[in-house]
Amino acid sequence: MGNPEFLATSDASPPPYTESDPHAQVPGYETAGPSAVAATIKFPPALNGYYQWKFTTTFHLGPTAEQKLFAVSTHTTVFHNKPSVVLHDGPTNQHPVMATALADRWGRTRPIELTLPPRPDASYATEIVESLVPSSSKLSTPTWTFEASVGPKGTTREQFQWRSSHGAEIKNLAGHSCGWKLVRLAESTSVGGSRKERDVGSTSDGLEVVAIIAHNASWSMTKGLRFAFLGSGLTGTMGETWEILVLTSALQLWYIDVQNNTAAASAAAAA
Repeated sequence: MGNPEFLATSDASPPPYTESDPHAQVPGYETAGPSAVAATIKFPPALNGYYQWKFTTTFHLGPTAEQKLFAVSTHTTVFHNKPSVVLHDGPTNQHPVMATALADRWGRTRPIELTLPPRPDASYATEIVESLVPSSSKLSTPTWTFEASVGPKGTTREQFQWRSSHGAEIKNLAGHSCGWKLVRLAESTSVGGSRKERDVGSTSDGLEVVAIIAHNASWSMTKGLRFAFLGSGLTGTMGETWEILVLTSALQLWYIDVQNNTAAASAAAAA
């Protein structure tokens, strides 16, 4: 891991993000209703991923380049015997580990293990482990599914699915780019259909999009990704554990894309 470029000032977790937070801005829409207020628990409603110019295996997450709140450590290869993504509860890689994602050498064909170890001030006292499971069909658009305990007390189990996307939600967040949208696999609550027929924030099968991650489409050489909670994902009702699982799984899928694109570019250059 690279040496941290930003010194830690506090081990305290950030407070819940509410209407009074100046960074509680999300792009494009709110499917939770016109009076919805961003009230996420652990993270701001939107985050950017910032690289450093010098070589390092650590990058930072924050609403702006001046406000980096969390560090993310990665390994040079995704399919390693150590976690490929480590999310830290603070702005350096010396802060406590909030969550890890562990992929294996089979990559997109095997589940990825998401682990949330216990830490000070967390809403859970024991380790939480969930699996991010890839779709089995090679003919369909790639998807990854996980279960999570949601709600203030974490008593309800729900399924969520990451779907590859370059649709309206991605464009609202990052322009003409590509990425992943997280779909809540609950009962359909809206009209689906083609992109022209359905509302932004709804899928073709009428399900709600609750988070997105996109590759940055701007000319910035230091901003690599953009992430946002959407719809009911903004309300805080899913709980802290859900928010951490969502961000960690999103970072893992983004990182796999980066590694695959780098490998393809290297192969093309060598041809």
